Amino acid sequence: MIQNSKESLLPGVAIKNLASKILAMNCKMLCDDYMRIHGHPVYLAETLVDESLYKGTCYRAANWTYLGQTKGFSKNGNHYYQNRRPKGVFIYPLSKRTKDLLKAPFLPAGGHGMTNREILSFENLPVEELKKAVKTMTDPRSSRGIRHSLAVTLTLSVCAVLCGARSYLGIWEWAKGLPKDVIKRFGCRRNTPPSEPTFRRILQAINADEFDRTIGGWLLKNATGCAVAVDGKTVRGSDDNGVRFHLLCAVVHKEGIVLNQKKVGAKTNEIKLVKPLLDDISIEGAVITGDALLTQRELADYIVEEKHADYLFTVKGNQESLMNDIDALRMESFPPSPRYTR
Repeated sequence: MIQNSKESLLPGVAIKNLASKILAMNCKMLCDDYMRIHGHPVYLAETLVDESLYKGTCYRAANWTYLGQTKGFSKNGNHYYQNRRPKGVFIYPLSKRTKDLLKAPFLPAGGHGMTNREILSFENLPVEELKKAVKTMTDPRSSRGIRHSLAVTLTLSVCAVLCGARSYLGIWEWAKGLPKDVIKRFGCRRNTPPSEPTFRRILQAINADEFDRTIGGWLLKNATGCAVAVDGKTVRGSDDNGVRFHLLCAVVHKEGIVLNQKKVGAKTNEIKLVKPLLDDISIEGAVITGDALLTQRELADYIVEEKHADYLFTVKGNQESLMNDIDALRMESFPPSPRYTR
């Protein structure tokens, strides 16, 4: 929820529909502005009108909903006092799903509204298994003065992202809003989650490659798919001295889980990074897929002999010798067919 400042027009100014037009433009910008600055949207706008001075005509004209009056209290420090001037409360939904989102078990902190099927319920949060996985990671902090363990902070962060959080602030807001019984499962000190600066400092300080390997390995154990795609993509919005980041990733087909990723430098290519990418993950028995760029004898031997996996690569016409070998096999004589039993 967000509150806006009051608008006033000087006497003698008369422009038709000006106030409602300004309100509509502001409301239209709110979600995009909050996503850009804070990493999460807003779903409801609210304003308070002193009805002893104003009538709130522009809000009514702009289809804001009038809820009634406050009890007429003001806050001074940590105390409230009666001011005898109740305010009128107006609200305006910023999404067609505002009512459903605000009535949901929790408010998604990410940049998109998640459906009920996509939302991971509190009962299904993989807290215990995830804590075991991240306990093996190296804590970059000094042992002196630590209030929240690395395992608790990282487990909260991963579960928040699984539930829709897309920023440090979003992670903290999600953790702060957890029910007490869920907080106990994470093992937070005094049943209080870490602060937003704590999440920020720890997530910025940990070894990103180690975190990728740890979480990727944990996800792979829980994945039901057995096919892993190796592919390179340029990251939208990234910038490295005017050049966008290009990453080589290993992704589980069915779940879309990223098992590991490597940055492709300007003076190298994807082929040289395939081995370092797959070295750190266990893919025994899986099928590795890739485009024609990865159709190399050396990579095929590495996948089969060292990683004990299979491969499925694309072959194009520029690999003439390989195409001739495939033609010589006369694959059309025994096309793939479903297995059957008598």
